[in-house]
This record gives sequence, C-alpha cells and structure tokens, in this order.
Amino acid sequence: MLKMSMAVFVSFFLMSLAHAQAPELPGWKLVWSDEFNYTGHPDPAKWGYEEGYVRHNELQYYTVNRLENARVDGQHLLIELRKETPESFLATSINDEYHRYTAASVNTRNTASWTYGRFEVMAKMPQGKGTWPAIWFLSPLRSPSVPGPPQPRGPDGREVQGPLRGPNAGESSQGEIDLMEAWGSRPNRTAVHIHGTKGRTPSKSAEMEDMYDTFHLYAMEWYPDHMDFFLDQEKILTYTKDPEAGWSFDHPMYLIMNIACGGPDEPAPDDSKLPQFMTVDYVRVYQKGVTSAR
Repeated sequence: MLKMSMAVFVSFFLMSLAHAQAPELPGWKLVWSDEFNYTGHPDPAKWGYEEGYVRHNELQYYTVNRLENARVDGQHLLIELRKETPESFLATSINDEYHRYTAASVNTRNTASWTYGRFEVMAKMPQGKGTWPAIWFLSPLRSPSVPGPPQPRGPDGREVQGPLRGPNAGESSQGEIDLMEAWGSRPNRTAVHIHGTKGRTPSKSAEMEDMYDTFHLYAMEWYPDHMDFFLDQEKILTYTKDPEAGWSFDHPMYLIMNIACGGPDEPAPDDSKLPQFMTVDYVRVYQKGVTSAR
C-alpha cells in the first residue's frame, strides 16, 4: 500500500511539474506562456478584455474581470458562455429577447504582441447550436471592438439585416490570422483563415470526432515568407507569401481567445445546452533566437 501511494504521489508530482513548466523546443526559445496553474482571474499582467457588444451582430455581451465568464481553476482557463439577463448587459434595441447572453473575450493587446514565431494553444471547444469560439491574431493598431447592440433577428434566430460594423467589416492593411474557428452549426469541424489586404482568404478546415471532449493542440509557425498551421502536430495548411495577393504579416500581432454566439452565419444558441466553455490548458509562444516584441 505504501509503495502504491508513493507511486501515485510521484506520478501526480511529475504531471504537476510538467504542467507548471513549458518545455523548450529544439531551435526555438520560449518567450511567453501561461500555464494557468493559479486560481482566480486571468493574470492581468498577461490578459486584457474586450467589453460589450462588439462586432458581427453577435448576441453575447463580453464582460470584464467577471469570474462567471473568465476564470482560472488551477489547471485551466475557462471562458464561459452563459444565458442570463442582468439589466446592465441588455442591448437597447428591438427584440431584446435574443440579447441576453454573456461571455468573455480575453486578449494580449496591451500586454504582448509578436512578429513571427511558433504559437501553441491546447484547448477544448464548446459545442451546440449558435456557439462560435475562436483563437485569432490582430495587429495592436487594429481594434477588434466596435460598440453597438446586435441587430434584430427572425424566428429562426438568424439576423434579419444589418451590415458588419467597423474594422472587421472588410480587409485591413494590418491583416488577421484565425488559428482556430468553429461553429456550432457545423459540428466537429474547425477551420484556419488568413485575411490579407486584397480579398484573398486562404483557409483550411478539418474534422475531429472528439473536439468537444478532448484537448487538441492548435499551432502556427509564422515566418517572414510563409505560415504553417498544425492540428495536433499534423500540418494542415501552408500559406506562402504572395505580394500580389496581399501580405500583411510583417508586424507585431496579438492573441485573442473568445466565445461568441449568433452572428451572420449562426442562429441563436440552444439555451438548454448552456453554459458552454472554451477550456484552455496552456498558451505558449516560441521564437527563434529573438525576444518578444513587447
């Protein structure tokens, strides 16, 4: 019994140690990470928030420093999409019936940004109609947030009308990299998108049978002349620099992780399936012999 107890203790200790220390990779230098081995709010030295109804006529209100929507449990970051109706989160527009969801969008806009490197996010995704989780990158010069209430929706929960608002309505000279996007209306499917400056949007989707029950590694290696995208160490897309098609990726970019709901291509969530979570085991950034841009 004593030997078995000692073996269990050693195994647990080694697992805890592995979780607390990000490994080095041959040829790469670890420059930034969050292993989420603490409790409470996401580390404010690393993470900030978006706030409000911000884009794409989505239905959720992004909250700030609210444990119900973003918290660390000692092992993972939990980003939670909730059905709730606090008055301060209600949209002042028609059809408030569809505007009563809260979530979180955490980002490194004011704390860290990088030019080139290997980026790893180990995460488990939410599921259910209307959910829209994403792991993506923007330039600090480009704000993702455009305040304003969502637009009216029809009986099927989809928006009736209303264009996209603000910088995300079109292409930007600063570009956008979507390391992972998933939609509840397309179960067990994830996608990569690269948004450049001239309308070209290279993309690649992949199917997984267990993306809601198992952690998966979403990774990108970003170089001056190309980008490689990986799902569980398998390369699924290479995007090579093509100046004529528009290349907007020679400047620092920051990380965003969020759960949205609704939007132009998604219905309202199935309230019976809420709450839903994006559960993040770790985030790691490696570079080749250089330091973080900030």
